[in-house]
Amino acid sequence: MEIKETLIFNKIKMPNLTVEEVAEVFKTWKYTDELGIGFTYVHIEDDSIVTNVLYRIPSYVQNYNSQDNIFEKNIIYIYDEIQIVLDCPRGLIYSTSSSVKFNKAKSLLRNCFKSKISFENIESSAVKMFERLRMLNWNPFIVDLSIKKFMYKEGAVGRLSLHFEKSEIGEELLDLYSSNINRMTVLVESKEFSNFILSIASQNSFTIKSEESDFWPIVNLIKQNL
Repeated sequence: MEIKETLIFNKIKMPNLTVEEVAEVFKTWKYTDELGIGFTYVHIEDDSIVTNVLYRIPSYVQNYNSQDNIFEKNIIYIYDEIQIVLDCPRGLIYSTSSSVKFNKAKSLLRNCFKSKISFENIESSAVKMFERLRMLNWNPFIVDLSIKKFMYKEGAVGRLSLHFEKSEIGEELLDLYSSNINRMTVLVESKEFSNFILSIASQNSFTIKSEESDFWPIVNLIKQNL
């Protein structure tokens, strides 16, 4: 069965602690209603920490009080959970959550370590990701490009989305418009996995469509070059 997931990454700099020590810090910050955010699951796996962050946000519903003939606002709480992975040896943190949820997890980490950590963007431009795929001895074929400032005969400038039957044409345009690529989609061939699709649309994130059993092994290889 195929799955499709978008991952968001950041580099992370934190105190000089072992993986076990970091996991113990997380365990002291379990979810409580008082804080409204905290960890519910902490597990060490291959020098990485896999953890779930639970948080709640207040929402308001309006009820009608027929006895007093007035509307009343009542608070209800909405709960959501995020799974994040902290790859300590490589200094990476990543998740399949949205950027908004990801930022909530990062905020919790800052509290855990009293702001003695920092986050940085990864270099995830289309050009850089294409290079990384080749470094893994994979064969990436560009199938789609979206260019935000495409110039036609130096007389017209605009957005242009293209589909390619030949990857060489896409590679030529990738080199020519490297700083103006909004989105790139490639079909990747490799000896290790079934063919899969990789899309790069924004800084720090990319989307993979692959066989379910291949998904995390693919991610683990890609992140080695981030």
